[in-house]
Amino acid sequence: MPAPSASPSLLARGALGFWFLGLGALGLLRGAMRAFRHGAFAADGTTWIWLIGSALLADYGAWAVLRAWRSGRTRAD
Repeated sequence: MPAPSASPSLLARGALGFWFLGLGALGLLRGAMRAFRHGAFAADGTTWIWLIGSALLADYGAWAVLRAWRSGRTRAD
């Protein structure tokens, strides 16, 4: 067993952030596939909502991972 004083890994601390980041990336890919379906970029209202929501989800995931990474760093005194 690990020592009780060991801090959790970045993967454990930022699991939800990684989840949101992955979902946002997949959503952006899906939105881009829908927007470029007929050649040139042609996004309707549904596609724009999909792309904006996916971008916000990916941004939140990146912010959560960065926050988890910062919380795990130790300061050198």
